[in-house]
Amino acid sequence: MASTIATYYSDELTDWNESILFYNKEMDDLSQKLGDVLRRNSIMGIAEKVESQQELLNLASDKFYRLQIEIQQQQEFLKTDSDYIDDSFISEGTEKKQTELRKQMQLIEKEYIDVKFNCYDFLSGTLKK
Repeated sequence: MASTIATYYSDELTDWNESILFYNKEMDDLSQKLGDVLRRNSIMGIAEKVESQQELLNLASDKFYRLQIEIQQQQEFLKTDSDYIDDSFISEGTEKKQTELRKQMQLIEKEYIDVKFNCYDFLSGTLKK
């Protein structure tokens, strides 16, 4: 039984999951740094600015979490027991779902990169004061 498409899709999904785990670690580190800024600084209004940055990180984390659930569902569909399904069972719907997940991953990654670099900019600006 040929399962090259299912294997490719699954590998792609696994790569995305690994990227999300890495991004989650980065977000945890950034949250820690934001907390450190809050504890060290007595700058007027810093709490609101830190909260704003934290909220953006939380939104990105939530989007990645929801995407992970969809990735897991797609991975489960591609396997029966421990073997990949035959390529003949991959429907147009499965292909559309994979394409949709790919687009979502790309969009969420781009949004996260903006959030991450804005947070780094905020942190570096705060540390200069």
